[in-house]
Amino acid sequence: MCGILGQINYLSSIVDKESFTKALDLQSHRGPDYGDIFQCEKIIFGHRRLSIIDLDVEAKQPMTSQCGNYVLVFNGEIYNYLELKEELIQKGYQFVTQSDTEVLLKSFIEYGIACIEKLIGMFAFAIFDKKRETTYIVRDRLGIKPLYYYKDDNKFIFSSEIKSILALSGKQEFNRDAVSSYLAFRYPILNDTFFKNIFSLAPAYYITVQNKRVSFTEYWNVSEKFKEQKQDQGEAYYISRLKELMDSSVKLRMRSDVPLGSFLSGGVDSSIITALMAKNSQKKVKTFTIGFQEEGFNEFEFAHMLADKYETDHKEIIIASDNYIETMELLIGYKDAPLSVPNEVPLYLMSKELKKDITVVLSGEGADEIFGGYGRIFRSPYDYERIKNIDKLSLSNEEKESLCKNFIKKYCRDSFQNEIDHFMNIYSYTSIDERKKLLSRTIDIEHLEVELQEKFLSYFNELEDDSYYNKLLYVFEKVHLLGLLHRVDTTTMAASVEARVPFVDHRLVEFAFSIPIQYKLKWIKERPAFLMSDQLSEEYDTPKYLLKKAYEDIIPKEILYRKKMGFPVPLNHWFKGGFNSYARKKLLSTKAKDRDLYNTEEIEKVLSSKNIQTNHSLAMKIWMLVNLELFLEKYFDEE
Repeated sequence: MCGILGQINYLSSIVDKESFTKALDLQSHRGPDYGDIFQCEKIIFGHRRLSIIDLDVEAKQPMTSQCGNYVLVFNGEIYNYLELKEELIQKGYQFVTQSDTEVLLKSFIEYGIACIEKLIGMFAFAIFDKKRETTYIVRDRLGIKPLYYYKDDNKFIFSSEIKSILALSGKQEFNRDAVSSYLAFRYPILNDTFFKNIFSLAPAYYITVQNKRVSFTEYWNVSEKFKEQKQDQGEAYYISRLKELMDSSVKLRMRSDVPLGSFLSGGVDSSIITALMAKNSQKKVKTFTIGFQEEGFNEFEFAHMLADKYETDHKEIIIASDNYIETMELLIGYKDAPLSVPNEVPLYLMSKELKKDITVVLSGEGADEIFGGYGRIFRSPYDYERIKNIDKLSLSNEEKESLCKNFIKKYCRDSFQNEIDHFMNIYSYTSIDERKKLLSRTIDIEHLEVELQEKFLSYFNELEDDSYYNKLLYVFEKVHLLGLLHRVDTTTMAASVEARVPFVDHRLVEFAFSIPIQYKLKWIKERPAFLMSDQLSEEYDTPKYLLKKAYEDIIPKEILYRKKMGFPVPLNHWFKGGFNSYARKKLLSTKAKDRDLYNTEEIEKVLSSKNIQTNHSLAMKIWMLVNLELFLEKYFDEE
């Protein structure tokens, strides 16, 4: 796990090594153990190392092949490196290190760019082929590791973090178009960033740079796996295969030459990972959970239950709200973007604390997206289908009337044109009307909404003949998951900790998308025909049914079948106190008004209302705008 940076010049052969080194060292938190640079004509690669596999200096990067023709910089881990190494030894290759980096380099030498098909892991890497004067820049299949790029007429720059690109590319402009996406979906979803001309490479893509030609290639897509759902293999088969893949995924992610442990929230996903770690470890697993001092804002009870069952070396981390704002400001500087959700701060604080004991931590992101964990959303196609076909339903007039009333109450309308229309309603965290109220009229929200909708529609169209349920799952894997992965990468790497995510193993994802929906969202009792998905979920059905069923023998049912709870942060409480005045100071200042970005009259009205003290959704929107303003102050205001 590291930070990488590279610059490829098209014309000039001169690269300022001193400036490059300064830009690379901005990522020293990602790699505090070692930093080095490779430079030749028109090419310069840099690497900051966090030593995880093979701690010897011989495993440092950039790594050059023994023949001198290939140079690699690599961020991430190749979990199946031992198996690949044995395969290469059988082909006559010799190794001078015990690192996965050398295995990756020699896999490329043997198989070319097709080597990525063999990799199980999380990775962002670049390989320069001197003879062909070609550079390949690759991001892993599901976007676990970040990779950004910038290009102009003279150069191409890639990096693990945007700040290093900013240092090399010169003055940057704010991408105002990203604001609407941020408020609606918590991050820019069009592969753009908050900086004009700096982009995020899409997962499962690689870039080829040859002279001045830059091309993009998609090398993996999971959409085909949905077709296998038509051949129902039966619950027993799916449970058996799921357990086999999960066991493999966790065991591979326990390969480390430094101490490792687990985030243990007390929820289903982290509990399963911790239990499997305990099963596969001869030592006590180190586990960590975090909560706030305010009553009701932690899940210590359930984390304790699992920790006691598996006799883990467990630590509770309790944080106070008084240093929350200061930490939020700091973390924006690591992320190079506004924060997305309030729990990024406690995740970072927990990472700092656990760094005292471990360097690698396993985390539960990714299970909800593949197994149907967001019950209220993933069950919502049931709402859409009923209202669309209401005349065909075998319901009394009274039941139909109740159904229509509940539908209007939930959606604030009586129908939707199509699936994508309905999806945008349920998935947009801030509706288009709310964005129009909160933001300046100078932002063309209507036009931006069309672009955002087209992005989602493209994913829906890939599964054109499939069910609405599967389209939702696919979109969440392609879009929603990226936000989660970016958050966990930022909060852990800021503390020089490597996070590994077993549920984001591509083999597991492929398998999960072959499982029919009835094994993910399972009805458990007869349901009233007029209730909406948010009233039905977890009362009349079981989200993530197959995952829970598979681990009933090792996870207490009190954990498996309790209602889903997001990471609790006492945001509403804070708006009763100091955070309200802080938000006023930031969003209603002359500087903020001069940006012509916010509708400050509406924001002042919201901050003055008592609703913000009880309405979490409203408090979240103001919290996001505060983050946006802090970001703008840090990156675009003159010192």
